[in-house]
Amino acid sequence: MVNTENINLSLLFNALLIPLVVIFIGSIAKKLARGSGWQRQDFFWGIELTLSSISGGLTLLFESNIDPNNYRNAGIFLLLSFILFVLILSFHQDYQNTTPKKEYLWLIGFSNIIGIGLMTMFVFAVKR
Repeated sequence: MVNTENINLSLLFNALLIPLVVIFIGSIAKKLARGSGWQRQDFFWGIELTLSSISGGLTLLFESNIDPNNYRNAGIFLLLSFILFVLILSFHQDYQNTTPKKEYLWLIGFSNIIGIGLMTMFVFAVKR
């Protein structure tokens, strides 16, 4: 369980809000590069969020001054992240280019929640 007494707004801002803003800017870039209006695919962030969590875990794992207990935590986090990454890829395989309702539910809703959850877990449970 995460101790919420020590969570400050600066950490929340730096670790979660900034990456989400950068990913939203990526959505704008997709729209501009394509040259047409907004599409649902512009908001399928699950893959990007999960890959950024994997990147954070790998970065932590390769730090030279990491505490030995954090090696185990980083390894478990990387395994969980990779499993969820494959799950999100399977969601894309099953639900991309289907009905808008399924895309909203599985690719914009559920996949994005998994990615944001992984980022939150990394910041507040693994990196600490």
